[in-house]
Amino acid sequence: MSQELGAQPERNGPVDILQRVIDRISLVSAYIAAGCLGGLTLLTLGQVALGLLSKVSHVFPSDIAVGWEYSAYLMGTAFMLGGALTMRAGMQIRVEIVMRSFGGRFERPLEILASTIGAAFVSFLAVSLALFAADSFSSGQVSGGSLTPLWVPQFTLALGTTVYALQSIMRVIAAVLNKPLVNESFKVASASE
Repeated sequence: MSQELGAQPERNGPVDILQRVIDRISLVSAYIAAGCLGGLTLLTLGQVALGLLSKVSHVFPSDIAVGWEYSAYLMGTAFMLGGALTMRAGMQIRVEIVMRSFGGRFERPLEILASTIGAAFVSFLAVSLALFAADSFSSGQVSGGSLTPLWVPQFTLALGTTVYALQSIMRVIAAVLNKPLVNESFKVASASE
């Protein structure tokens, strides 16, 4: 059976299976992030429409009372939920001046170091956000504007950060085992676009 040009061979080791599972979770997470951006767009359009209609007639309010609050929730959630797939696609913003200065000789060790630092930071953030959401849940905290239970948006941030942390840890494992760090099938544009 011949492989398509550029296709990677199917691997069935435990690390490869784990990578595929985390990739699928990251993909679902990215779809939810896209839904959050869609909701954010609709909320913004609603804000603009109400602002215009309120100038025509005083029957309409000038804005959506929870617009700014929910916009912040949606944007933060979209950012964190989309981070894992962005990294796996190799589309994250990176400063590669150090790697390039050695002409590629130390690329893998530097990648392992950078990935380990990134995974440690994102994992710490995921645990902190999860504890923050749990504290808000147990204390029953609500937002001042909409009376939204604060654990709900905090949980979505913790969930997105956890998926990002899983993908970051998987990147360290892949770098150590000299496996591909980027899944080319997730790319939708070049990094320069």
